[in-house]
Order: sequence, then structure tokens, then C-alpha cells
Amino acid sequence: MSEPADSPRETEAPGRDAPHADPRAAAILVAFVMFLSILEATVIATALPDMARDFGVAASELGIGITAYLMVSTAFLPLSSWVALRLGPRRVLTVSVLGFGVASLLCSQSPTLGFFVAARAFQALCSSLMTPVGNLVLLRITPKHRLVEMLAISTTPALIAPVIGPPLGGFLTEAFGWPSIFLINLPLTLVGALLARRLLPRLAPQRLRFDAVGFVLIASALSLLIYGLDRLGAHPDAPMVPLMLMGVGSVLAVMAYRWLRRMRHGLVPLDALRHQTFRAISYGAGMLMRIPHMGLALVLPLYFQLAFGLSPGMAGVLLLANNLGDLAVKPFISRILRRVGFRSGLVVGTAMMMAASASIAAFTAAMPVWLMALAMFLIGMARSVPFTGMVSLAFADVEADELPGANVLNAIGNALSAAAGISLGALFLNLPLGDGLASDPLPYRVALLALSGIGTLSVFLFLRLPADAGAKVTGKAPAVTEPPVRA
Repeated sequence: MSEPADSPRETEAPGRDAPHADPRAAAILVAFVMFLSILEATVIATALPDMARDFGVAASELGIGITAYLMVSTAFLPLSSWVALRLGPRRVLTVSVLGFGVASLLCSQSPTLGFFVAARAFQALCSSLMTPVGNLVLLRITPKHRLVEMLAISTTPALIAPVIGPPLGGFLTEAFGWPSIFLINLPLTLVGALLARRLLPRLAPQRLRFDAVGFVLIASALSLLIYGLDRLGAHPDAPMVPLMLMGVGSVLAVMAYRWLRRMRHGLVPLDALRHQTFRAISYGAGMLMRIPHMGLALVLPLYFQLAFGLSPGMAGVLLLANNLGDLAVKPFISRILRRVGFRSGLVVGTAMMMAASASIAAFTAAMPVWLMALAMFLIGMARSVPFTGMVSLAFADVEADELPGANVLNAIGNALSAAAGISLGALFLNLPLGDGLASDPLPYRVALLALSGIGTLSVFLFLRLPADAGAKVTGKAPAVTEPPVRA
């Protein structure tokens, strides 16, 4: 039953050992499960053409496997905190990590695309409980003065996993076949379950009332929006049903927003939306900028392998060069942002990133691979400042008690932009362009230019940020104090 607006939450005291727990151990565990989740999301990219051949479908149809993962993990993301508090975080995390391993085994043995999508959905359900539950424990046991230190440890895999994922997927697919990219999860999930039992403190379950109406509205809205986007990308010649799904999803999203604003203890607190910087990064300019990034995650592996005839391993090397370029700039970003400020860094950095992404359309099959790799390295450097700047700015003004809701809201925004990017990438590839063959580079080039053009629109939205946006992070005193904007 839904919780009345004026009823208090019923809770129990946390476990006795929680106040004395070492937050570093929890941070290491969160880092491990985040690495596992992100690796699984990136390792599949270079295996898509081989999987499509085995399933007997077009390579662009494999976008449903990525979308199903996004759809289920996003729909159940708002439930993660409630389940963890109700059943106990250590128990939930252990079971979800083991379930992730079982789902990976099912993915590796999939005989058809339908079976694979179902297995990916189960995998996504487990993934939706892994990192959020770990973060919940970390935030709960970490003293405020050590929070930045612990978050630096726990978020490191977000930089490492995307770097090794594509080349690892390419080499495994080439050497052992695409099922091997899922089988590598089996020993990792066993290690993760053991770490969860040993490193997480015991936190007593709490008696919480469940906001059933809020969950149904949020899950239904997100599922319809993401599925509608996927179907539009897969079948651009029949847009009516996808548009209807997205229309209904939008109506439900408005209803969910109004419901959560009215509830005192709704499933997802909306307090963080009062901050302009948070809104801009999670649902404004930041969302628009993330769309081409996720679209390229689908387009580039197919472009390199099908249009240029490169092997999965070599396509993985090009994506590795791209991510290494991103990492090469990371040590200097803090200094850059302090010098130029967040607004200038995001405006100039995003413009450079979109121009660099569009330049990939100029690649040709006759271009030496080493030159492609060098270009991809430079293109990765161009995206480093805007992406790191967005992550820092999103939570710059969010108060400590607003972090749990802000984490969920930001994750939902990321998932929606990812679904939109993948859908648009598939849509451009499925348009009747060129000679209709998968090896024709024209559809890929159109997709690259169109996605980059969409991302360029975010530059004009970033210009609307205050000049002193993120002053708390850069250490500069804000020139003007703006009153908080109510969501």
C-alpha cells in the first residue's frame, strides 16, 4: 500500500557494527561491482556482428539486447534503495551479484535473440540492485569528512572498465566466440559475492512502507519510453506504434512526477531538482550531450567491422585508443576547470567533442589502421573535459541529505539519454540509404553526422548556465548568489 503523505517512516536502528565499519572496505566492494556492471555494458559492443550472424538477424537489431538491459535496470532502479533497506543491504547485494552470474551463463547459452533478450533482462534486474545498494551502504557508513575520498575510490572503475571493455570483447569474440564475453563473469561474480559477505557491515533491515503507486508509475513510464525509442530505431518505416508508446510513457512520467511531489515519503525524493546545475546536467544540456555518445557506442563497432572489414579485435583496439585519449586528459581536468570555469569548459569542450565525433565520418577503408587509432585517441581527448565536468557539476550544489534521491534521478536521466542515443543510432542505420548493404559506409556516416549535430545543440543550453556554476567545486567564491529554484 502506498504511504500517506503525512505518515512517518517506520525504521529500526542500524546494526551495532555499522558505526564502526571501515568505509574503505565498502568503497572497494562498490568499485568491484561497478567495474563488473560497466564491463558487461561495454564488452558486448564489438561482439554485436558475430551475435547477429548466429541469431540470423540484422546487426542493428542487436540494439534490443542493449535496450532491454537499459529498460529493466532503469525501471527497477528506484526500487533498489527500498529493497536494500527492507531486506538488508548485505543480503540483497550478495544475492544480486550471484544472480548476475546466473544471468550471464544464460546469455552465453542463448539459442535465439528472444532468449538472449530475456536473459539480458534478468541480468539487468540484478545489475539494478548491485551498485545502487553498495552506494547506499557506503553513503550511510561514511563520515561526511571522508565522503569525497571514498567516492573517489568507488567511482574509479567508471574510468577503467570502458577502456578495457571493447578490446577485451573483441579479442574474446575473435579467439573463443561471443559466448565467452559472458562466461568471464562467472568467476567474477563468485568473488563479488564473497567480498559482499566479508566487506559489507551488517545493517539491520528496516520496516518501510512501500510506495506502490509511485513504483508502478515510474517503472511503467520508463519502460514505455525506452521500449518505444528502441522500436522507433529498429523500424523507422512504422513509427506510429513507437510514438504512441512514447506518448503514453510521457503522460505516465508527468503523473509520476506529480505523485512524488505530493508524497512526503515517496519512492524517489525530488529535492535535488531545485538546483539549476543538477537539472541542467541530468535532464537538460547534459542529457542532450550524452545522446550522441551512447549512439556512437552502437554505430562505431558496426562501422569499423562491417563498412571497413576490420576484425572484432582490431575494432576493439580503435575503441581502446578512443578511451585512452579520454584517460590521458583526466589528470589535468581539475586544473582546466579551475582556470576556465565549468560553463566555459562545457561549452568549448562539448563543441570540440561534437566536431571530433563528426570527423569520424571522414574515415575510409584505405586509411591505415594506425592513423585511425591516432585519430580516435585525439577524439577521446576532446570528450574528456565535458564528460568529467558534467559528473562534477551534477552534484556540486546537492546537499548531503539530497544525495540518495539525486543519485536515482541522475541515473534515470543517464539511462534515458542512453536509450535515446542507441535508438537514434539504429534509426539512422535502418533508414533506406545507399545500396542497402551492411558494408555500405553511407548510413554510418549519416548516423555519425546526425548524432554529432544533435549533440551540438547542447552547447547553446550550456551557455545558459551561470558564469559561476560549480563554484563550490572549483573553490572560487560565487560572484552572485542565486535563490534556489523550486522543482
